[in-house]
Amino acid sequence: MTYGLTVQNDSNYIQIDSDTPRLCAIYSGTYSEDGTTATITFSSPITTSEPPCMFIRNDQSLPDTLYNGCTIIGVVGNWTGFTLSTNNTNFGIKGKWFAAVFSAKAEADYGLRMWAADGSIIYDSGTTPVLVTRASHSWTYQGSYNGSQGTGNYRSSNAGGGPLLSDEYFMINPFSRGALCSNGGWAESGVQFNSTNNYLLWYAFQAFGLWIDAGQPAAIFARLPGT
Repeated sequence: MTYGLTVQNDSNYIQIDSDTPRLCAIYSGTYSEDGTTATITFSSPITTSEPPCMFIRNDQSLPDTLYNGCTIIGVVGNWTGFTLSTNNTNFGIKGKWFAAVFSAKAEADYGLRMWAADGSIIYDSGTTPVLVTRASHSWTYQGSYNGSQGTGNYRSSNAGGGPLLSDEYFMINPFSRGALCSNGGWAESGVQFNSTNNYLLWYAFQAFGLWIDAGQPAAIFARLPGT
């Protein structure tokens, strides 16, 4: 940045930069359904070109929920909501969520607001920042097992373990698609935060011909203070 505004803290960490929007939580809330899907509509569309990063925290009253999909509803510049799905047929779906983008929206009555050259708001002191706490793309194969989905199921654990803080979530977007198999097909997959061992578990169901290397999907955790 040649001209503009940069704010750094005592550790020389850049907290505000007029050229680089920070990751902010635009909307947040809860979900609770008796079935295997929950659809949430934002109070107004998110107008960014990229879809929002969706973070969730499963309610501990349903600790075994396996999330096998997250579909962002809308189109570029008009994201209107999202749908979460699970493959648990005997449980409901319940938890908390927030939607984050590298942008801001007008929130503060008093404070600081900055606009980009195109007129979009890139900083507003009233928009809640997302505090990324840890991230890891390292996975360890845990073996195969037989479950309610049948045989040929595999699971891997993420190396970025540790207990969830009371206001900490994980990003569901990287786990909203299936797993590629060596035969050219794909297998349904799911993700679950294992509260007993404090790590993310990634599953592939009926994955005949699946490579046991889960690849490097990013496990990203973040805090949303006050939730």
